Amino acid sequence: MIDASVPMQEQSVFYVRQWPLAEHDRALLQQSCTDDRQILLIVTEQALETLWQNPDELLDFPHTCYAVHTEIELLRADNGTFADLPFPAFIMQLNDASWVELTLQSQLVTYFA
Repeated sequence: MIDASVPMQEQSVFYVRQWPLAEHDRALLQQSCTDDRQILLIVTEQALETLWQNPDELLDFPHTCYAVHTEIELLRADNGTFADLPFPAFIMQLNDASWVELTLQSQLVTYFA
């Protein structure tokens, strides 16, 4: 689990609830990347489940994805499939305090449903 530090540049947080991203969501994300800002994707709900079970789908994805540690633990507790499935190493885990801090510090917060 990592603890996010105060960002050095502007950042945008995108909450990704569904995976794969819809075409218009990918276009919005691509447009945001043209700015000089840090892009943070937090996968949640169905997106987290899908990427946890199919981590290879992120091999060509150019952004770092994060997941909230509490949601990971809830999935493990509520669904036997996730109890024994190793969590992908390249999805970074955020503690609850870091998640709140990142969201409050961001210049843009967008939800992809």
